Amino acid sequence: MEYPYLIRIPKYLGKAIKAARGSKNMTQKDLANVTGTSVKFICDVERGKETVQVDKVFDLLRALSLRVYVTDKPLKEKHTSAKTFDFLG
Repeated sequence: MEYPYLIRIPKYLGKAIKAARGSKNMTQKDLANVTGTSVKFICDVERGKETVQVDKVFDLLRALSLRVYVTDKPLKEKHTSAKTFDFLG
């Protein structure tokens, strides 16, 4: 996955989490153990379930060393790719 990876909908956040987990050779169970969540929760997040608890999602992001930035400015062209998703559309 190329970064930055901008999030437009929960499904994209789930894809980013799944890709980061895979790049660290972690199973859903490994990530659940590290974060104190359940495999079902990890699965729900990775599928883009819209009703997940945000605080637990941030636990996943921290465990995977991912960062979230909020900005009202678009990224410069050199940082974007066909796989980039814009939260604001």
